[in-house]
Amino acid sequence: MFVDPAARGKGIGQALLQAIEVAAFDEGVRLIRLETGIHNTEALRLYRRFGYVDGGSFGNYRNDPLSVFMEKPLT
Repeated sequence: MFVDPAARGKGIGQALLQAIEVAAFDEGVRLIRLETGIHNTEALRLYRRFGYVDGGSFGNYRNDPLSVFMEKPLT
């Protein structure tokens, strides 16, 4: 997720993340996994604030020193 710098601080990222989680849960998804870059500090802060924790690579991703893999169970 990337929010244009001119639009930051308005809760857009938070609103998008919450909407994604609600939609995923409504579709039966019980675990969300994501990948982001190590330099995306604002995104990492947002994800951690919403309960995402570091996890391992998944799917076709391979471990990469420039990637951060995170996950969050939905309840």
